[in-house]
Amino acid sequence: MTEAFFLRAVGTFLISLVRISGALINLPAFGEGVVLNRVKAGIAALMSLLLLPHLMRTQPLPSLGILDYGVMALKELALGLTLGYIVLIIIDTLKFAGELIGMQIGFSFVQVVDPESSRGQAIMAEFFQILGVLTFLLMDGHLIFLGAFMQSFDLVPLAGMVFNSSMATELARLTAGVFLIGLQLSMPIIGIILISDAALGIIARTVPRMNVFQVGFALKISLGLWVITMILPFISDKVHRLFDQGYQTIGLFMRLMSGA
Repeated sequence: MTEAFFLRAVGTFLISLVRISGALINLPAFGEGVVLNRVKAGIAALMSLLLLPHLMRTQPLPSLGILDYGVMALKELALGLTLGYIVLIIIDTLKFAGELIGMQIGFSFVQVVDPESSRGQAIMAEFFQILGVLTFLLMDGHLIFLGAFMQSFDLVPLAGMVFNSSMATELARLTAGVFLIGLQLSMPIIGIILISDAALGIIARTVPRMNVFQVGFALKISLGLWVITMILPFISDKVHRLFDQGYQTIGLFMRLMSGA
């Protein structure tokens, strides 16, 4: 092994490690705060080592200066973060839907500690977040994502990432989809609670002595949990479709990053 070959192997390993680390930071289950940083680093390093023989055959490392290598590392980090963000945005969509649902049924004041951020979070948001992560793992989403991510080295070579306005437009569209899809998922509960509020208003006018607030509090919780139980299979199907669309979006971003 010559010195030049060794230096090229080390450089390729480090640059690919940056891209993989960026993706793992945002990847559901793997990027959670409860996963130790050394475990994340070990997974990223192992993936880079497994990819190294393929990258050595297919990825020529350009001869650049120190500053240029720094810029290339930042590009690789941005690429990995973007691909992981596409999957993470689906989990954020479910969390937003859970926030809306919890607010409607009276669970907005019930807080649990989110192990990912170590901060308080609405219990319904935590429930939908766990639902999304479990669905992601059960449908082998992590394996599909890792397979698609490994193909990114063929579609977007090292130091081959291209920034363009289309990427910013797509990211803005994905972010806006959090609010739209979250509202769609929570709309059945919002509709039922709206009808119950109208019914309670009529009862309050006809039976003034009834404590409508006390009755309404229990009624909203019961109706909300019942509707969630009824629509949970449909929500699971929607989550599956969201992840399928997310993988298609990853392919779109890789084509945009390659300049195609």
